[in-house]
Amino acid sequence: MRARTASKVAWAGLSRNRLRTFLMMIGIVVGITALTLVLSAGLGAEKRVMERVKKFGLSSLMISEGGGTERGRTAGATPAVTLKLTDAEVLGREIRSIEEVAPFARLAQGDVSWRGRSTTASTFGVTPAWAAVWDWDAAAGEFITDEEGTSLARVAVLGPTVRRELFGDADPIGETIQVGNTSLVVKGVMEAKGISPGGGDMDNRVYVPLSTLMRRLANVDYLNGIKVRLRSAGDIDQVVPAIRALLREQHRIAADMPDDFSITTPAEITKMAGEVAGTFNVFMVLVAGISLLAGGVVVANIMLISVSERRHEIGLRKAVGARSADILQQFLLEAIAITVTGGLVGVLIGFAGARILERATSTPTALSWESVAAGIVFSSLVGVVAGLQPARRAARLTPVDALRA
Repeated sequence: MRARTASKVAWAGLSRNRLRTFLMMIGIVVGITALTLVLSAGLGAEKRVMERVKKFGLSSLMISEGGGTERGRTAGATPAVTLKLTDAEVLGREIRSIEEVAPFARLAQGDVSWRGRSTTASTFGVTPAWAAVWDWDAAAGEFITDEEGTSLARVAVLGPTVRRELFGDADPIGETIQVGNTSLVVKGVMEAKGISPGGGDMDNRVYVPLSTLMRRLANVDYLNGIKVRLRSAGDIDQVVPAIRALLREQHRIAADMPDDFSITTPAEITKMAGEVAGTFNVFMVLVAGISLLAGGVVVANIMLISVSERRHEIGLRKAVGARSADILQQFLLEAIAITVTGGLVGVLIGFAGARILERATSTPTALSWESVAAGIVFSSLVGVVAGLQPARRAARLTPVDALRA
């Protein structure tokens, strides 16, 4: 039997039993929908990882206070006040591959107010190099200058989130805000940056001169981190050991003692985010696989019932000349038609679900041809596997036995 004729016969058989066809299809739809959502979420997570790495800087490194396995946290008895301004100065002076050094200190979330309005935000003490290292400057007004750092100036640059919370659409430049008990004059508003590599809101910050934060706001003599930008991303593998050796010498750390600082590279950010996304994807793929398996079992069982109910039809077709191979082909095509159609419907529902998920939860998703291809391939495989045994049973029936039933 020609494939075209066999397809027509298969579709005719399915259209005569629409309820049965729908019941067989629903399990495949659910499984492929889940698979499409998994692929879309996985691609979206990969896209977000790359966006965060790009924000961090492909040629950048972050040196954080505290040793151990947690970036910027203490490990055991290691103190978290290990980085000093002298460390930043030595790095910039001794390691030629470093182009810019941006030391910073920060205050955790605290009150920021203006004329009765208040919000909470992190306050960062930075140097002018911050703008170059992060490729991030003021969208309005000006960023911190060297002169302001030298004079412990009472000035601030707001992140877009802080500006919106305090001033709405009003121009904040020249206004005086309160950060804790300190009055600061707003001199600029930063460009929107969005989510940080660590997952925080980079726009919910107040920036002040580093010396102002260390002397006036926090009264500390240590840094929370030093971000450096290299002349070339290809220098990272060579620079990391050099930085580690130099800082260990600066901090007088014995050979058998662990580092009292942590170094984060773009590769480590990618790895950490990839591990989280990978765990999520494995779990969701298992869920989708179980759904497809359940759908395949439903298709196989209903098709076995269908063979029993259609014995008379099979007997008539064989009596007028249909071969066992024709019957086998017909039932296989029916199973594949059901699963592929269910797969396509599942892909469409999955795409719609991905968009709804992204808007409702801010979870990034990405739609691609891989999702469509995976839906068609997996649903076709399920159709072949689920339909093979029922098709064989139908093909083995003889005209006499089938018509006698």
